[in-house]
Amino acid sequence: MQFDRNALNRLLMLNDKQLETVVKKLAEEYGLDLARLNLDPDNIKELRNTLRRADDATLQSLGEQLKNGKLKP
Repeated sequence: MQFDRNALNRLLMLNDKQLETVVKKLAEEYGLDLARLNLDPDNIKELRNTLRRADDATLQSLGEQLKNGKLKP
């Protein structure tokens, strides 16, 4: 998955429910367990703020981590 500034900006334009849906879908596709995260409106707000502050190196690292993750067949 390419995770660059353009992808980030598209994610940030989503409303909270849409962003939550995308995060859950990506987690499912890449075999990530979000059970301990307990996504709720406060967590989505924190996620949004964290993504907003991410620099290009962080975005590249996130994309690499997702690419190296175990994508479900």
